[in-house]
Amino acid sequence: MPKMKESWETLADIALFVEVAKTQSFARAATRLEMPPSTLSRRINQMEKRLGVQLFQRTTRNVALTSIAQPYYQRCLEVLAAAERAQHQLASSHAQQSKIRIAMPVDLGVEILGPIIADYASQRSGLRIDFDLSARAVDLYRDPIDLAFRIGKPMDERVIARKIGSIASGLYAAPKYLANHSKITKSSDLEHHHCLNLQTSQGFMAWAVGTQHWQSAPGQCAFAANSVGLLRTLAERGLGIALLPSHIVQSSVEQKTLVQVLAHEATPQWPLYAITASRIISPELKQLISFVKIALVKSALGEV
Repeated sequence: MPKMKESWETLADIALFVEVAKTQSFARAATRLEMPPSTLSRRINQMEKRLGVQLFQRTTRNVALTSIAQPYYQRCLEVLAAAERAQHQLASSHAQQSKIRIAMPVDLGVEILGPIIADYASQRSGLRIDFDLSARAVDLYRDPIDLAFRIGKPMDERVIARKIGSIASGLYAAPKYLANHSKITKSSDLEHHHCLNLQTSQGFMAWAVGTQHWQSAPGQCAFAANSVGLLRTLAERGLGIALLPSHIVQSSVEQKTLVQVLAHEATPQWPLYAITASRIISPELKQLISFVKIALVKSALGEV
């Protein structure tokens, strides 16, 4: 029995070890594990003594795996993946996750995904949804987030990104802007106009209109913002031409505060992803992603 007891303790500590290795921080790992940092630190110290090796190099700013711990970490990932598979096989198909923490861009959440997810939650008694709306790209290994929605493929290769739809775009300007500036008949004409830049976490968003491509908005760019909602407002005020998601300007076009420019020219289709830290997710999370994907198809924003 002593060996069996030791195996149980090791298996429990493996999950703690992996979380610290992923987040590279005892504080961030403790937050995700919902335990005091002092307790986590003590458990890892005890684990190192039991194994007889140092698992982490610790500094005031960073926590990194030692060279001897690297292969052990890879094996631990396999152990946890196997444990997760076993657990989900036992889970009832009706089992629900009591709380889901979701991150997404502000405009995407307000205009599209927030209401869809709220519809889903209203059908699940006892389910709580915590929204984190921000322009920043969350780190699923460091932040207490279960699911993130992002436009564009994530840069982090560790995460699992599932494409659930595409966001159509178009060029839009206020009628008064078009009346006071030279006529736009082809994409190259944009270089002689005031255009509005969208700032992303990787820099300015590139423009692609017809056969023309620019690293950022062409022409004179007096304004930039990390919110398409704000760019829409600026465009409505006649301050320039904006490349915007088509869904966000629907009401503006109906109210004639914006009109589409160069409608005959092709503009980007931005991929929309549901992102998780692991390929193995809870049944509740899987059902939520499926619900969102179906809703996007019905609204013509997803892929048929």
